[in-house]
Amino acid sequence: MTIAQILMHFGWWALVAIPAFLIVLTLIVFVHELGHFMMGRAFGVKIESFSIGFGRAILGFHDRHGTHWKIGWLPLGGYVKFWGDAGVSSNPDHEVIDAATPEERAQSFHHKALYQKALIAVAGPLANFVLAIAIFAVISMTLGEPLVTPQIGRVLPKSPAEAAGLRIGDRVLRIDGRKIREFSDIFEAVSLSGDRMLSFEVVRDGRILAINVTPKQLDRPDGLGNTVRDSMVGIAPIIPSEIGDVVAGSPAAKAGIKVGDYLYKIGDEPMENFNAAARALLAASGKPVKIQFLREGAKEPIAALLTPQVVNGATTSGDDTVTATLGLVPKHRGSPKIETLVRFGPLEATVRAGKRVWFFVAKTFSFLGQLLTGRGDYRQLSGPIGIAQVSGQILDQMGPGALILLLAVLSVSIGLLNLFPIPMLDGGHLLYYGIEAVRGRPLGEKAQELGFQIGLVLVVGLMLIATVNDLLKFAHS
Repeated sequence: MTIAQILMHFGWWALVAIPAFLIVLTLIVFVHELGHFMMGRAFGVKIESFSIGFGRAILGFHDRHGTHWKIGWLPLGGYVKFWGDAGVSSNPDHEVIDAATPEERAQSFHHKALYQKALIAVAGPLANFVLAIAIFAVISMTLGEPLVTPQIGRVLPKSPAEAAGLRIGDRVLRIDGRKIREFSDIFEAVSLSGDRMLSFEVVRDGRILAINVTPKQLDRPDGLGNTVRDSMVGIAPIIPSEIGDVVAGSPAAKAGIKVGDYLYKIGDEPMENFNAAARALLAASGKPVKIQFLREGAKEPIAALLTPQVVNGATTSGDDTVTATLGLVPKHRGSPKIETLVRFGPLEATVRAGKRVWFFVAKTFSFLGQLLTGRGDYRQLSGPIGIAQVSGQILDQMGPGALILLLAVLSVSIGLLNLFPIPMLDGGHLLYYGIEAVRGRPLGEKAQELGFQIGLVLVVGLMLIATVNDLLKFAHS
């Protein structure tokens, strides 16, 4: 990388990536700390400060309860400081709490019942999960979600799917007994499998077949110019062809097909493009054929019986054939749309959002399991630099609205990370409370301090590995 390229990179970062990253991080931290704050207030805990960022306050005010709300000069986290805390990690200041008056004890976090302290600790990560579910649900209700039928439209050469015998047109019913309702279910099942063999149950020519497929860990593009490693079998969904125009008076017009619909099937054969449709129509020789098409907002394909017009003379392309026989004109794009968007009601949208959050949680544990068993790639870990880079790419290529999706995904990640049983994190506090519940008394001060030191080493070590990975990726970009 030349000096000019480095300057261009950092200039782009300064203008796009860093502000986008800080906006996303600040919102996630605010919601996380708000969870602790609200649960603490519910149990009558006195809260001295609510800080977004660390260090000296550059902006702040005191509310009527005496809490100092502030923004620190280093915007890389945040904290809620309860009365009696020795620091931002909620370690008890024994000199203060041991000398507390009855009135102060009533408002002290460290004098609350064990279950109350546990609920206050878990409220932060829980708020992150609620934020993600709310974002995903609102998107499902307003913009809609893609629904792609779980039918194979493409099998990549030399892929696990080809080796196992999966074919174009196979409709996947179940994977390892789990019912498959849409193509994203296939992606999730394969992604969570690692390299474990999966049992696919598919429908082919009216028969149900059981086919075993072993995924492989392969690199795939993430749509932003980066590559990520994931488990894949090498299949893709049917790619319907979008209709750009309908000829007036044509068979398609009489059948009610509209601009913006997607040609899906002719007969029982999936149509990956207009060339495939042309072959099927010419084979019909003017006889009625069953056409299935997709329409935005419809959860199932719409069927119609059409009689193609006889073509007089040769056509120059598959597109021309479909236009001449049915009256459909394809709408060409650089990347074809492969689904229809469906808007869901509040209940169904919330359920789908919850399932999506659970997938991210399960995917994280799957990745950690692969790392512990030596089958994972630690280079996939990313820290603030990597997140900032992705934030900038999303803002630059997809617009500000797409950052909301990144906000939801990172909110899940940060909420889950904070639940890990590592002292310093919320999960570490929960671990201490669990030990106290079993022993009947808390760990000694020295044992807790040693735990926090070990936790600090683990967190810093993880951040160093992630940062080195980010720098290496940045240097090769």
